[in-house]
Amino acid sequence: MSTPARRDTLALLGLRCSGKSTVGRLLASALGRPFVDLDEEVLRLGRYAGWRVDSVGELLVRAGTAVFRDLEASALRRALEPAPHTVVATGGGVVERADNRAWLARAARCVFLSVPVERLAERLRADPSPRPPLLGGADPAAELAQLLAQREPLYRGLAELVIECGADVPAAVAARVCSALAARAH
Repeated sequence: MSTPARRDTLALLGLRCSGKSTVGRLLASALGRPFVDLDEEVLRLGRYAGWRVDSVGELLVRAGTAVFRDLEASALRRALEPAPHTVVATGGGVVERADNRAWLARAARCVFLSVPVERLAERLRADPSPRPPLLGGADPAAELAQLLAQREPLYRGLAELVIECGADVPAAVAARVCSALAARAH
């Protein structure tokens, strides 16, 4: 199994609704790189495994967390292993497994899109896609602060770049990532 050069692949990290997919597509376009949305890959693998679902949220609910995280780990390796010069939008919980963190540290330059919890909650409430609670509560938006407390140290531990997003539009975030990467290249 070959691992791409660490400097070739970019992996965007952050909680749900932090803009990883949207910023990732813009970033890939700006850099002339292929884009992989890990949630789409997990959904594809889940369907291949026989789950008849329409979204990753539905897959998570129907398959359960353990199966979902196994599919996510498999999708992550598939996205990182053979695809140098790729931009990967990871799932928010990808960092929960130590093996995923090791793979990301070894195979990608990680960028943490840090968004205040209040802004994430606004985006989550406005997002029409189904997003199940992850911690057993009734309201996914209410769980964001707890998820951030759990995951932020993991995101920051992997991140070569931390982009404080606030209310920035996705194009501005992508431009800031490009600028930061260019500054680090010199």
